[in-house]
Amino acid sequence: MKKIFRYLILLASLSLHAAAWGDMADNGVECSVVMEKTRFDARETFPDFKLVFTNKGEKTVRLFDDFYPLKDDGPNIRIEIWKKAGGERYGYRVGEIENPIACYGAGYKIERVAALMRFITLKPGEKHEVPIKEAYLLLTYFDRLRNDQNYELEVRFRDECSYPDARRVYVGKAEFSLSRRSPKGVPR
Repeated sequence: MKKIFRYLILLASLSLHAAAWGDMADNGVECSVVMEKTRFDARETFPDFKLVFTNKGEKTVRLFDDFYPLKDDGPNIRIEIWKKAGGERYGYRVGEIENPIACYGAGYKIERVAALMRFITLKPGEKHEVPIKEAYLLLTYFDRLRNDQNYELEVRFRDECSYPDARRVYVGKAEFSLSRRSPKGVPR
């Protein structure tokens, strides 16, 4: 009986502290991905895209402006590309673990100085766009993408500094497809 009460107390404690661990855009900010092209050939350069943060809430919120913290390095985001078929998404299997077809994660860690932190303030209805240029240079395993396939691009931005009591992960997704574009008269 004591064990049951311990587990109940532990569960209650965990549920009360869950807000401090992280939440998925409970502040009314929606993240979306807008691609320049959603249909292209695998031999073409992967198109640029942008993250669009829209405040759909009723209060003014702020975002940590940490998209490009280091001048010579890539953006501080996580990019994953998954194969999309029949409403399900699939990855590249390595044993029991399913990995994205292609991915990018910032390979650096920064100690943040409070005086140098910048924030973006979004009033209700306002948008903020973050361009992601030359994503093809960032992605690893990009050679796994194939023509005549559908894919899903997922981008995550972690905001751990806007508010001291909340860590948010903003997730934007976009679907795209690869199709062979042979010149006229050339067999496919």
